[in-house]
Amino acid sequence: MKFLFIPFFVFTLLLAVGSCTQVEYNRSVGNQYARGGSQSKENIAEPQAVQLEKPEYKVVYRKSNLEALSLGRNRIEIQELMGEPDGKSLDGGNGYLWDYRRPVFDETTDEVYGWSLISFKFLKGLCAYVNIRLEQLPPELLQEQNTKKIFKF
Repeated sequence: MKFLFIPFFVFTLLLAVGSCTQVEYNRSVGNQYARGGSQSKENIAEPQAVQLEKPEYKVVYRKSNLEALSLGRNRIEIQELMGEPDGKSLDGGNGYLWDYRRPVFDETTDEVYGWSLISFKFLKGLCAYVNIRLEQLPPELLQEQNTKKIFKF
């Protein structure tokens, strides 16, 4: 029984000593963590960020205009205004939804959100409400658009 106690005690002691080492992490620029201690922030090499240009859009919808002008319109009028919807679905009740991904200008922030989700809900054939979720184009798609511009002949 003593033979089992000694290895168990040694293992527990090594585990306790090994897990008690404390490493301090400092926050560096770019939301990456650097191990603190002997290294200084000047010695840490930060990866170069790829500069992505914001695309220019041909048609930009104003958020307030979408909300005010589309209510009470029928499907044909909305389709003339916005084009073919990116997605159509049934609402859980008696209505249906049309979804679009379009650039929207928000007057409160004075910024164009290039990949905003605009959802029109139709009840009894008329637009009952508009839900606009302001979003920017994901970096992957933005980078893909920029590379297409570079290789365009």
